Amino acid sequence: MNCNNCGGTMRYDIESYGLVCDSCGAVRKLRRPEEGVIVGETDLTDAVRAAGKDWGVSSRIVECNSCGARMIYANDQLSGMCPFCGSSVVLSAEDADCGIAPNAIIPFSIPKDDVIKRFYRWNRFAFWAPEKFRKGKVLGNPTPLYVPFWTFSADAVITYSARFGYEIGTGDDRKVSWKIKNGIAETHISDQSICGSRKFSSDAMLNKVAAFKTEDLMEYSPDILSGMAAEIYTVGVDEAWNNVMRGKFRKLAMDAAMKHEGADLYKDMRFSVEYSNIKFRYALIPVWLSGCRYKGKIYNMVSSGYDLRGNCNRPVSVLKLVVPLILLFIGTLLSYRLGFPGLFIDAVIVLVAVAIIAYTVVFIKTLAAQNAEARKKRP
Repeated sequence: MNCNNCGGTMRYDIESYGLVCDSCGAVRKLRRPEEGVIVGETDLTDAVRAAGKDWGVSSRIVECNSCGARMIYANDQLSGMCPFCGSSVVLSAEDADCGIAPNAIIPFSIPKDDVIKRFYRWNRFAFWAPEKFRKGKVLGNPTPLYVPFWTFSADAVITYSARFGYEIGTGDDRKVSWKIKNGIAETHISDQSICGSRKFSSDAMLNKVAAFKTEDLMEYSPDILSGMAAEIYTVGVDEAWNNVMRGKFRKLAMDAAMKHEGADLYKDMRFSVEYSNIKFRYALIPVWLSGCRYKGKIYNMVSSGYDLRGNCNRPVSVLKLVVPLILLFIGTLLSYRLGFPGLFIDAVIVLVAVAIIAYTVVFIKTLAAQNAEARKKRP
């Protein structure tokens, strides 16, 4: 997009939550999602024709020669860094077919400096990690990336047969009465998400950090991608639907049958489901990716691009695990030899309790300080 003031190129700026002109610095703020307004869905039965393919920007696909990742970049970028492995990549000069275009997005709103600050703030709580990792400057350069996600909604008719349990009584008098029943239940399942990236589909850490609410989505705008990279989906919409149908939808269908019978539990359920009115969204979710290098190994770090969530794989210090056990063993032997085992055990319990309380107090204070900072920066 060009600037209205000077005609210069405008790029998305995370700290401004809007477009900033490269030439004159003019800012055009984004409109935040309106409360109660949900981004529309597309009918799955006509996905290829009904869904748009125009990303709204002249774009190119780049494939990293080091790790094979495929991403989309705007044509005004000539080079970039692979968010997955950190290798430098050079963009091709040809436009490319990027498949179905997204219709929903959550813009980045957490800048890089905040990601780094939060990592080191929380890394000191990883007491099981080696001290050089816990206190050292181990984090690499975080890279922003939009990760593809699909959401699905559908009407479901469940034909079932199962043993349903009904809880009777409370506490020690609680019993479960089991009854064999069969029937037909109807329900609507909405907004179940699944990652559209093969690299991340089984990555529990990223999927937990990138989990989002439908109300946080806003209509996709190509302006938001300016200056950013987005991974192209490698799990297509049909494959994603089959995966979510066998996973989340299956569990929700079984729960709907249990609810229909007014039961508390179920066993040995046999069922079939007919789905209709199947809808989907293609959404881009912002994450920061980085790695922590320690003794020749890389430990992945992922942080949400729009809220306070984040996580990191960390090494475990063998000394911190073994030494306390050895000291505890030696102390126990000595206490029995000297004739006061009870006193020693009580002292250990007190020390552990004090440590837990101190850890909890510092943790709560740190969390409160972080939330206070987030409120001050919130537009």
